[in-house]
Amino acid sequence: MESQKQSREVSSPNQASRLKFEDQLRDVIIRHLDLLSQDGKEKALDYINMLIDLEQKRLEFNRRQGLLYNWAVEESKL
Repeated sequence: MESQKQSREVSSPNQASRLKFEDQLRDVIIRHLDLLSQDGKEKALDYINMLIDLEQKRLEFNRRQGLLYNWAVEESKL
């Protein structure tokens, strides 16, 4: 966790504002989770984790699509 925090401090100003927003969002979510029952917390955290997984899969798909596209461009130059 500490290394992530240090890398955030070295980030560009645009990334810093994005990370500040993420920190604020995390704080709001945690405060609201504190108001829920244990079962409600588990369901909310499961849903959040599902959203994170979907976003990571989307980013990985886009990354791979970019690699495939770039590979095809390089091959066509030959």
